[in-house]
Amino acid sequence: MKYKVGKPHYKLSFIYSFIIIFWAVFLIIYSPFSGMNICGFMLIFLIIFIFLPSMAFCNNIWEVDEHYLKYTFYDSVVEKSRAFFHSLFTRNIDYQMKIKLDKIMCIQVTYEAVPMLFYGTNGYNVIFKVLMKDGSSFSFQPIVTRKRKEVIDAIEFLKEKGIIFKDRYHILDQLDKKEPLAYYLEKIAGDRK
Repeated sequence: MKYKVGKPHYKLSFIYSFIIIFWAVFLIIYSPFSGMNICGFMLIFLIIFIFLPSMAFCNNIWEVDEHYLKYTFYDSVVEKSRAFFHSLFTRNIDYQMKIKLDKIMCIQVTYEAVPMLFYGTNGYNVIFKVLMKDGSSFSFQPIVTRKRKEVIDAIEFLKEKGIIFKDRYHILDQLDKKEPLAYYLEKIAGDRK
């Protein structure tokens, strides 16, 4: 049994890239200036090697199976490009973090405030802090999709495997509700002040 949360956005990134490449080819063919030809070729290069991979892997992806919790966190364009072309040709995703389930002590469910630069306020992300039996820990964002059922199914599977969730804010209880989770997290943050 395997549960995967999030996925690469191949179709959408190819559609947007094709539109921009079409425009760049138009610049190359119909431009009266030789400098625009160079700009068109540069634009095509940037689309293929930067924009396309960055858009395809703009969300994090995590997966849980019988033995492992796996997680991606591509934070640079180079990593996204490498992962994009690797997954395109092999149909496999490279997970940077791969943890055996029997090494996990518990998972703390919390949240963090994230500045929303254009709005002058904070947004909120749910955070899973995985505490290991050897004393180490790592954190990741589990909600990477609008399909909360994927997240709920993966959490239920982890619970069946004996993983303990410590959720002092009762965030997991809010996942199956219709109200946006951001409203609940904003209420918690307001109550803590």
